[in-house]
Amino acid sequence: MPEKIKLVIVGVEQAVLDKQLALFSDLDASHCKVICSKAIDEKLDLRLLDSKTILVINLTQNGLKELIFLETLTTKKVAIILVGDQSDTDLLSQALRLGVKDFIDSKAYQDKFVSVIEATKKHIMSGEISRENKRLNVFVNAKGGSGTSFIASNVAYLLANEAKLKVALLDLNLQFGSIGLNFDKNPQYSFMELLRSLNELDAYSIEAYITKYDQNLRLVLPLLSEVILPGEVDVKQMLKLLELLKVNYHQIVIDIPRLIDPVSNMVMQQADYIVLVVQQSLVQFRNAKRWVQIMHKDLEIPLDKIVLVINRYDSENSMRISDLKEMVNHNGIYTIVSDSEFVDKSTDIGIPLCLSYPGTKISKDLRLLAAGLSGVDFKEKNNNLFNLFGFF
Repeated sequence: MPEKIKLVIVGVEQAVLDKQLALFSDLDASHCKVICSKAIDEKLDLRLLDSKTILVINLTQNGLKELIFLETLTTKKVAIILVGDQSDTDLLSQALRLGVKDFIDSKAYQDKFVSVIEATKKHIMSGEISRENKRLNVFVNAKGGSGTSFIASNVAYLLANEAKLKVALLDLNLQFGSIGLNFDKNPQYSFMELLRSLNELDAYSIEAYITKYDQNLRLVLPLLSEVILPGEVDVKQMLKLLELLKVNYHQIVIDIPRLIDPVSNMVMQQADYIVLVVQQSLVQFRNAKRWVQIMHKDLEIPLDKIVLVINRYDSENSMRISDLKEMVNHNGIYTIVSDSEFVDKSTDIGIPLCLSYPGTKISKDLRLLAAGLSGVDFKEKNNNLFNLFGFF
């Protein structure tokens, strides 16, 4: 018989813990444990925690200090669910950094507690919930028209269909986004409807608001008719959206506009990699230099999280890879070969290029980028293994 899921509930109020446990009448008592303690790490035996454990932590008003303890669990595969104050942006942000699977608001936990636990159990039993292969990659262009949306779309497609990961692709170019056109999809619900509904959604119900492309790939898109002005998107709601998506998906790919605002800043701070897309011109290389300076010095994003991609790369161009390296003082550079014929054809019919023309040089370049960003070792269809890092 398969090993049962263990449930460990931690908090400071015994009555609350007993009430939460009572919601699960189908669980074997021998596989449940309730720990009531003034400090969450006081009586929690780390030996209890393994890949078949769901750890529920009821945070107090000192939630940020309590989350410090979770840093000791970074090498564990335990699924962590927090119950706390969702209106605390700092708390949400720290929870995301620590890889927490879900965050339930303490004021309404009874409505969502069971569904969140059941969703987590399902992920564990299917082998999908692990810290491995969990990535959030953000794409931004150095100058308009650099091809960022095209690259993000194909990277997401490759991760879903060749690496066989659950992938969510978000288009945060909320006024002139083109990712929906790349897949010939238009969402049923507007992006603002999704954000306004987040407080009522959990990891199950949010799927109704997300556009399905295929078995592994989901799209979060603005309606083509939707007009969203800068400042309309709430940072707290965006954090909540990322939190819910991290429960269901291995990889999140986000296309953001060429803009520094509270939302894009938050998204970049959450990213494992920020992919800056440029073309071979002096203006774009200078823009890339400025972007790297802003991200590294002003936003304090480590250089090893910044990746540059030269799109429409031409080896005969006078602007060389070495020129970009020298200007930005950075070596993490990929190239995507120039191939306007296949790009235009795939875009016109709304099918990812890596699906319609998988054997082309540009598709191979995109695979190298997808493998390096995802941390996943996946093969081409012809079973030739690519290196994970295609840096020059």
